[in-house]
Amino acid sequence: MTSHHPSSMVAEKMHVTEDKGPRGYHDVGGDTAGEIPKVELPWLHWEKKVEAIRGLLGDGTRRIVSLDEVRRGFESFGIEKYNALSFYRRRLEAMTDILVEKGVLSRQELDAAVASGRARWRETSGSE
Repeated sequence: MTSHHPSSMVAEKMHVTEDKGPRGYHDVGGDTAGEIPKVELPWLHWEKKVEAIRGLLGDGTRRIVSLDEVRRGFESFGIEKYNALSFYRRRLEAMTDILVEKGVLSRQELDAAVASGRARWRETSGSE
């Protein structure tokens, strides 16, 4: 006979969680990490652009890159790359990897576009 007391149900859920096997390096939920900072940080301009592009690529009309694909992309980076990148940089890298993987654009096209953007930046900003 199974007990339906709340404490029994929590114990059953904890057991199920433990049976799922090892966690990925990106899965830090439940780890002791100290207090969570409760400071609202402003979005940087490029972070807003990354989020807008992700929204466009995954919207109901285009469905080019789903949020699940982005998540799979950055969860497969490996611990060093994952920890070295910020949240939005991980999303950007994952989206570009998926676009290349799907043949939407090539790595060469991406590299050429980045080089072109950097050249425009140098011309307009006067910096090297």
